[in-house]
Amino acid sequence: MRLDHINLTVSNVTEVSSFFKKNFGFTDAFEDNNAGMAVLSGDDGMHINLMKGSRISYPKMFHIGFDARTESKVNEIFERLKAAGLEMKPPEHTWGSWTFHFECPGGNFMIEVACEKV
Repeated sequence: MRLDHINLTVSNVTEVSSFFKKNFGFTDAFEDNNAGMAVLSGDDGMHINLMKGSRISYPKMFHIGFDARTESKVNEIFERLKAAGLEMKPPEHTWGSWTFHFECPGGNFMIEVACEKV
């Protein structure tokens, strides 16, 4: 069974939506996306639902992860995000993968970009 969607509560729907579209290729799934709720569609058919909320609290280890497929793609994404001003530790080999983590702007949660270590 394929995972269809994940619902994330965020402080700034517009900022997070723009971030996912610019950096991870998501598109608006519906024309009526707005500052209160947006549904984004990935190229693999998965959806991310963004809902505006207050007093957002995710567990300490909560994050969402993107499979970049290759180490060079992980590095490319890292450099692009770094050039855009995000502060992150560089990618590293850990738990069988080449990976880095960062806090999603406007999102109150962590994102991991990784690929399987070959």
